[in-house]
Amino acid sequence: MPRAFPHSHLSQGELVGFSVKKRPGESHYFAYFRDRSGKRLERDTGQTGQIKAVDAARAIIEKVYAIFDPTEAEIDWDDVLARLKARLATGGIRPATINYYEKALRSVRTMYPESKGPTHITARLAAEFRDRMMSVCEGKKPRSAHYVAGLIIGLSALWRKWLMEDLKLVSTNPWEKVKPPKTDKVTVKTITDEHIEHLFVWVNERFGDWALPRVFLQIKAYTGCRLMDLCSLRSDQLREGRLIFPADLTKGRKERRVPLPPDLYADLEAIKGSTHLWERHPAELKAKLVAKGWPSHQMKEEFSPKRLYFWFEALFAQYRAANPDKPPITTHMFRKTAFTKAWAAGIDPRKASIAIGCNIDTMMKHYVAMDEQEVTDDVYAALNAKSKKAADSESRNGEAS
Repeated sequence: MPRAFPHSHLSQGELVGFSVKKRPGESHYFAYFRDRSGKRLERDTGQTGQIKAVDAARAIIEKVYAIFDPTEAEIDWDDVLARLKARLATGGIRPATINYYEKALRSVRTMYPESKGPTHITARLAAEFRDRMMSVCEGKKPRSAHYVAGLIIGLSALWRKWLMEDLKLVSTNPWEKVKPPKTDKVTVKTITDEHIEHLFVWVNERFGDWALPRVFLQIKAYTGCRLMDLCSLRSDQLREGRLIFPADLTKGRKERRVPLPPDLYADLEAIKGSTHLWERHPAELKAKLVAKGWPSHQMKEEFSPKRLYFWFEALFAQYRAANPDKPPITTHMFRKTAFTKAWAAGIDPRKASIAIGCNIDTMMKHYVAMDEQEVTDDVYAALNAKSKKAADSESRNGEAS
């Protein structure tokens, strides 16, 4: 660390601490510092005077930090991306995560089109990337600090875990010391029962008595599952009164068996397809569009979980546009509402996190809407009651003696 050394030098965007000392029996000063991997190095400065030795040490550090493995310089972005995608696929990483890493790399390449590969991204460029992402908007609204912070953390994980440790394509992680922008705590937004009812009325007015979207949204609200998880379910995963989310589908890689109310289970049994749970969606949607006189000639007739996902996302966008006087809602708010209702009902958060499928820390931070002032008042009221009880007990004991 630079603080542990009397001198420092900024090389390739990294602050390198060093010292110069004479060894016993030597007339020259030697430079002592650590390389990119943290290995302690000793180099002869060839100087007998300390001032010149410090200058020589800076030149040595600059040369060491400019050195890359010759094999790294030959790997360009396209080769890196191809090898990365192949390795992630064999490593059991899901397509959504692979797409995220690909998007993150594309952001870096767009920002630095002159760069030939990941070895050209230094710590200085990584810090500059953060600052430019926070300021360059290209005519759009500014990017949120949460988005940029997540991107920096994602790039650092990509470099460290895959490009450095696994694929051995680079020797340093330029994102490691880049501090993400500070972010404010985001208020968890949920949906009231009245708002959900208004959404259902709007969907019914738009598509008539079409059961599929109504049942889908009821399942989404009841289970608190992720949208893509629900879109991807197969028909054989509805059985024995339960909806089964398999381990290879859920983000936490653990199977969840959610018991359904009998009436909701019966509704789902009535509309399920032969292979996929929601495979009747394309045909039934086309019939509704034709009946309304709306365009349907570009519709794909085969079922796709991804297309169903985007259809519901578009449906919610249309609802928000049609109801500007109502609080804006998203599909993910159903998940937050399910966790919040569990919290309000006094259910142990650890049990709720298992049942609905989420890490407990993530649940409390991002999915539970609570009145923190009310929680604070309750805690101190309980503490005061306990203190008063202890004082009364001590007083009675004193009187008895």
